[in-house]
Amino acid sequence: MKQKQRLFYLDFVRAVAVISIVMIHFNTRFLYIDPPAPEKAVLTTSICNVYLGDWGVSLFLILSGASLMYVYRDVCDWKYFYKKRFLSIYPMFWIAYTVYFFYLFYINQAVPGGEIPKGRFLFSVLAFDGLLRANGYPTFYLLGEWFLGLIVLLYLLFPVLRKLLLEKPKILLAGIMIFYIAGLVICGSLPISVLPSTIVFVRLPELVFGMFFVKYGWKIRGKAALAAGVVLAGNAVLRPEISSNIQTTYVGIASFVLLVFLAGFLQNRAVQYVCGKLSQYSYAIFLVHHVVIAHMMERFDLSSMSRLHSYLLFVVVCGVIAFFSWMLYHFHRKVMGEWKQIAGKR
Repeated sequence: MKQKQRLFYLDFVRAVAVISIVMIHFNTRFLYIDPPAPEKAVLTTSICNVYLGDWGVSLFLILSGASLMYVYRDVCDWKYFYKKRFLSIYPMFWIAYTVYFFYLFYINQAVPGGEIPKGRFLFSVLAFDGLLRANGYPTFYLLGEWFLGLIVLLYLLFPVLRKLLLEKPKILLAGIMIFYIAGLVICGSLPISVLPSTIVFVRLPELVFGMFFVKYGWKIRGKAALAAGVVLAGNAVLRPEISSNIQTTYVGIASFVLLVFLAGFLQNRAVQYVCGKLSQYSYAIFLVHHVVIAHMMERFDLSSMSRLHSYLLFVVVCGVIAFFSWMLYHFHRKVMGEWKQIAGKR
């Protein structure tokens, strides 16, 4: 398949999403100390009445739909698609997981998660460990994001969603809304605790919005940006008491619209370079940043730290995340290159 030209607005929004995810996991360390110190957080822990982490995930899901539709708008061979998605997710995840697993084994002189039934290691192999752990199911989760498992499920659904979008868009929209409402209702009525934000049906509107955005080539003009800004400002000021999951959906979509509009005014060489690099290393960053933040911040007395020092620590943490992300990305690239050479000789 021919390589398509990169779209700056996708790189820009992805860069914003990456920064927000790293920032919130740094900031939450100050929210869970005794006593909590939210005033030491870098910039903020929420956007327009939505938790910053949820906001970043929403942007990333919309981006996934937009990026996939951009690449596979004209043709989508299912076998080729699933092979590409597999190679884009699992090898780097397995490399990072293996390295950190043996690091913990060496440091702690014990197998990580030794009390957990061994059969559950399959969830780590499939990258569903974080998703299940987020819902209270113990696994061998060590690194990465809980929404990696969610992304895998959405990738599995994409070819079907794409076909419906191209052939029966109205039916797709109706079905998405039905599944969205049903997902919220069912999660609220289950006897066990399940986070609606982790359920694939509840996150379909964000993915499908990104698909529609690219499929129909929507251009964000002043009126659309203004409308998105009004939605965001209204939610920030009014702070509605409706479900946070519903707020995340429309705040995420409105934020994407506004960010795409702003991207049109920021398209210079320096910004393009920075956003391009953050986009290029985004997956590696998602895989390593939790580990780096945890190991670095546990060495500091966060309770006595000043706000200035918290900002300085954030800069240092970001530098270390950048280093390990770079190493993981290029080691993975080297491994995959060697594997292709070996496979080509057979």
